[in-house]
Amino acid sequence: MTKTFHSQYADNPQESTGFLFAKVYNAWHAKVKSTLKNIDLTHPQFIILSSLGALELQQDLITQVNLAAFSDMDVMTVSQVLKLLLKKGLVERREHPKDSRAKVVFLTDSGREHMNQALPLVEAIDQAYFGQLREQVADFNQLLIKLEEMNG
Repeated sequence: MTKTFHSQYADNPQESTGFLFAKVYNAWHAKVKSTLKNIDLTHPQFIILSSLGALELQQDLITQVNLAAFSDMDVMTVSQVLKLLLKKGLVERREHPKDSRAKVVFLTDSGREHMNQALPLVEAIDQAYFGQLREQVADFNQLLIKLEEMNG
């Protein structure tokens, strides 16, 4: 059997931006997941809680659709994560006062406590991990923003 590997990076995987990005993301994500597990949250649950907290500063009535758009997650995933957060008592869902088809989502006091416990932990991981770039962090963030805008 002939061994084949149809990649332009076969001789040097370190030249593959996607491969490098995946490796860096996986290493960062493993740290985040491990830390959040200690406070009984998954990464998607943390994203939903922190997105909800951020949105609450901007508006009073937050729908699942608003939450999905803000967190850049699909509506079905947001709905599934919210069901788990509801069971944990970290969020509440109510009927929208003006749109009977929509649900409004709120953080409970316990949800806010979990979010505020998790935020500094995740931000510390970000600072330790990405802080290794030192003065290049701002440039890195701008490049990520540019990619997000091009693909958002």
